[in-house]
Amino acid sequence: LITNTIIMATLNNTLAFSRAQAQTDSNGLTDANGIIFANSRLADFHRQLVNNGVGASQLQEAYCTITAPASGNGATATYPSDALALKAIEVNFTDTSPNNYLRAEQVDVSNLQDQTSFSFLRANQSTQNPLFDDRGDWYEIFPAQACTVRIFYYLKPTEYTSTSDTIAYPISQDYRILGWGICADYYYSLNKFEEGQMFEKKYQDGVTRYISTLGSWSSQSIQASGVNVGNNGWQF
Repeated sequence: LITNTIIMATLNNTLAFSRAQAQTDSNGLTDANGIIFANSRLADFHRQLVNNGVGASQLQEAYCTITAPASGNGATATYPSDALALKAIEVNFTDTSPNNYLRAEQVDVSNLQDQTSFSFLRANQSTQNPLFDDRGDWYEIFPAQACTVRIFYYLKPTEYTSTSDTIAYPISQDYRILGWGICADYYYSLNKFEEGQMFEKKYQDGVTRYISTLGSWSSQSIQASGVNVGNNGWQF
């Protein structure tokens, strides 16, 4: 019987790579600083994937029920707490049937058509052409009626808290990219900007190659997860 054992890299492996590249040890690039630098680069890595429309940053789907607001008020809800960036919002004013969701178009408060107002949209916007306005960590749906919302969004990455933490997808595809970024931040912390820029270029080149590879074929998340984020009404 032949079995294949997949050994997942940990942050320790990434720090070992970074120390070898920077020609230092754990006294120079400490575990504590390594975790700080790694989390900074982890966030930047995912932001770059999202900015380039690469779904490998992990897409999530969630549902929320909005009750009918009092007359004159908006139909609002918060985004899931684990949302990094919005991809799309769909609204169902009829029931919970998957076939009755319609994609909502984003509306710009500074550029409403025909001199209309939010109050007008809340009362008169067609349910066949729903709109939404983004407000940072919450949003409003037009028209202001009871509805079910389906949201697609990019997940926030889980930050490292220990050097034994596993390197998760998508960085697990090449954890050395993260290592180059850690090297850059290490030298920046020493005010050695020339060395930092050298490793910064290696990091950015690695991210660019990764985006080029996945951007051509990956539009969905390889890993899907269901998470209960608390009392904001979302179901996953």
